[in-house]
Amino acid sequence: MISTATLRTAIPRRIRWVAFLLLFHSITSNAHLQATEKPNILWISCEDTGPQLGCYGDEYSRTPYLDAFSKKSQRFLNCWSNAPVCAPARTTIITGLFPPSFGAQHMRSEVSLPDFAKTLPEQLHEAGYYCSNNSKEDYNFRKRSGMWDDSSQKSHWRNRPKGKPFFSVFNLQVTHESQIRKRPYTPTHPTDSVPIPPYHPDTPEVRIDWAQYYDRITEMDSQFQKILDQLEDDDLTESTVVFFFGDHGSGMPRSKRWLYESGLRVPMLVHIPTKFQSTLGASYQADSVTKRLVSFLDLTPTVLHLAGATRPSYLHGESFFGDDSQAHSTLVGFRDRMDERVDCSRAMRDHRYLYIRNFFPFRPQGAFLAYMFQTPTTKDWYRAYTEGRLNKAQSKFWETKDVEEFYDLSVDPHQINNLANDPSHQAPKKVLANALKQWMLEHEDTGCVPEDWILQKNANSMTSAIEAGWKSGDIVDSIEGSDVMMASSNPIERYWGLIALQTQLSQKRRPSIPASVTSSSADQENIVAIAALEILAKFGTFEQSTKANDALVQIAIADNSTWGARMLALNAIHADTLNPMHQKSLREIPEKRKKAWAKDLPTRYAEYVPRLIERLSNPEDPKNAE
Repeated sequence: MISTATLRTAIPRRIRWVAFLLLFHSITSNAHLQATEKPNILWISCEDTGPQLGCYGDEYSRTPYLDAFSKKSQRFLNCWSNAPVCAPARTTIITGLFPPSFGAQHMRSEVSLPDFAKTLPEQLHEAGYYCSNNSKEDYNFRKRSGMWDDSSQKSHWRNRPKGKPFFSVFNLQVTHESQIRKRPYTPTHPTDSVPIPPYHPDTPEVRIDWAQYYDRITEMDSQFQKILDQLEDDDLTESTVVFFFGDHGSGMPRSKRWLYESGLRVPMLVHIPTKFQSTLGASYQADSVTKRLVSFLDLTPTVLHLAGATRPSYLHGESFFGDDSQAHSTLVGFRDRMDERVDCSRAMRDHRYLYIRNFFPFRPQGAFLAYMFQTPTTKDWYRAYTEGRLNKAQSKFWETKDVEEFYDLSVDPHQINNLANDPSHQAPKKVLANALKQWMLEHEDTGCVPEDWILQKNANSMTSAIEAGWKSGDIVDSIEGSDVMMASSNPIERYWGLIALQTQLSQKRRPSIPASVTSSSADQENIVAIAALEILAKFGTFEQSTKANDALVQIAIADNSTWGARMLALNAIHADTLNPMHQKSLREIPEKRKKAWAKDLPTRYAEYVPRLIERLSNPEDPKNAE
């Protein structure tokens, strides 16, 4: 064996020096490569799933794989989906923008993404990433070509070019609302011990649905692990950041679609491999729990931060792993049209309180929505309400809303004790209310403008619309205030004055309809006329109601009506006084007219308008909960 000393004397000094330089360059290059290596990023999301997981303290839930994953992850206790339903929530996720800021908050609308904005995969493409999505998109904007390298059921990081970092999304659908309503069904989770929230009646149907939901979560847990196993098989575990989250709360009624914690709070687990943790400081700790307030608005900034990509200045969120000065003191939530039902509410929470502002208080939470009424719990709950078998907390869902809702989350986890009028809570309520209004103004929230105006580009000033919408709630105790608004020269003021009037009438704060409403029903602005006709249909004399319904039916079936006017008119019709002639008119809409309508309908709206017509024109269908 040749000794090291012999080698030193046998190899010329110059050659030894060159070899040393080459070795040093190799070592430093590898070190630099490791320091600048881009992490792969894997998102595993699941549908309609709140924090009903073992690792979130739910002792009834069986989620062994997610529980194990949480042990090497950071668990966020306070993550909001911003919207309590899929399409608006997914729009928030993929853009990093507040959807109401560009009219994308209504369920399955098809608006244009602002020219200045780029989606997360578009930005990651610029950073050198391969981007795949398996496979749900469901955005509320028209998708740009080339947004994903692959978006299909066969999409996978394994299809990327060799050596490229990846951003891969997998969406698990087994927990979707449609999967928790099967009958006949025998749950594997015991129904006798299933936790029932206090706002739901304790009935066999409700217990089966909740137990079935937990069954689906256990199935999802196994599907989640299979994806992690593939990552391990590919030797990518130590080079991949993994996110797990639900896309909003559970598919049970009063969770999905509503601005309570049950609809907005989701599980969020993030695992960052050791070699990528050094740049995050104390903001990330494996096997830890954080109460930091985060939301889907923060997902795009977070991923760009981890990928070392530039963060555009227009984004509305912050990285999960920014320093404490970037941490949110509040989170914001929004709810507008859900499928065929028009509504508008906003929410804001801090570390202790939740504030909700309802802009259409006269519309109950449980307004009839065809898809939601397919769930046995919904039907059973409504039946119990009509039969007078519910307590106050359980009945509230089917009754008119309060303008303001205010809850102390520290003692009221299910938000059933509204403190909005409690004298001892006025100070913290005012703080959140003012902050919410300021957020809406700063982000030019389009929720206070009827959706038809947004798509017809009739809306100019969001400030005046927000001020009018907010004012309509503030003056529900003022007859003079609503009359002044209805007489305004500004159509959006007139519109919100009529909304205030309808709230007053529904809450019996006003004894009768003012004469001015009849003239408002002929307003040249369709949205104002429809708002007036809705009041006459619901609160007028039999003759007034009949004439108002007739006018609304004519708007609904007219070939020259925009889809937005049609939706508003069908929502405004008073189903209880709709006569057989009106029902016949709706039933006998010629097929060619339906096809003509489809030309001005975004894809999914073609389902929503017929749902409303079917409900109104067929007396055998369940009636609107209003």
